[in-house]
Amino acid sequence: MKKTIILLGFCISLSAGAAPASESTWKVKLRDLVSQVAGVEWSTKIFGQPPEPAPEFPMPEIPAVVKKSTDVGSYTKKTKGPTEFDKLPVERKRQFNYKFLEELYQVTRKTAPKDEDLANWLNTLEQGGSREGVYQGLVLDEVYAGLEGMEERPSTKLLDFCLKYSQTYLAQTFKPEGLLKLNLYSLKRIFTERGLDLLEYYEVQDLDSLYRWYALFSAEIARDHGALLQSSIRQESSAAYHYEWAKGMPVQHIKSEYIIKLHLVMNALQLQNQ
Repeated sequence: MKKTIILLGFCISLSAGAAPASESTWKVKLRDLVSQVAGVEWSTKIFGQPPEPAPEFPMPEIPAVVKKSTDVGSYTKKTKGPTEFDKLPVERKRQFNYKFLEELYQVTRKTAPKDEDLANWLNTLEQGGSREGVYQGLVLDEVYAGLEGMEERPSTKLLDFCLKYSQTYLAQTFKPEGLLKLNLYSLKRIFTERGLDLLEYYEVQDLDSLYRWYALFSAEIARDHGALLQSSIRQESSAAYHYEWAKGMPVQHIKSEYIIKLHLVMNALQLQNQ
């Protein structure tokens, strides 16, 4: 049997020529057959390592610099029809907003919000305020400034994550020595704001790019750091799943999920390898 498999593999290698970027259907079927008959080890010996799976969606173009336009006409955000959230009764929306505020306080400041804070921000949201605006309010006040003033070097794992994330999802390269001067709270604010600026750029230019960027980010976060996300939905590693979710949700909810996922991972990584 093994001699037959080896001969088959030799014939395949002669006819295949240069290896393509992705395997043809017949080669995939033969790889599966050999794996079933002789095991994965023999399959790898004959065909080599299987290629990395192609991404479910192409990454949208990431501009080198994201600038907010001063021309109101060119800064009109794309609109989408009413989502399922928009159709919910007021009380149900309030429950979701309440949960969001509790989680936002916990991931940004690592503390629970006071009752009066919750009431004030709930009122802001119900009067038409944005979730992104609430986040900006929390990270630009005196309390957060005090947290940014704490002396706390980023852990090795947090630093590695920041460098990879910025290159992949912001198309920006930072020097490690520069990031080492910042603490966890400064890093969270800076990288979150850079991502929000990019999402706002897509919100003006092309909503599908926003959905794809969010989907690819969410899928990779789930694959690499799923255990830190504390939710089976957030732990879903399929970009297609997150893409469909984003298409059906208000843009503000997409942004708030991005904020919370990024903060959850960065908070946890800071506790590792210090």
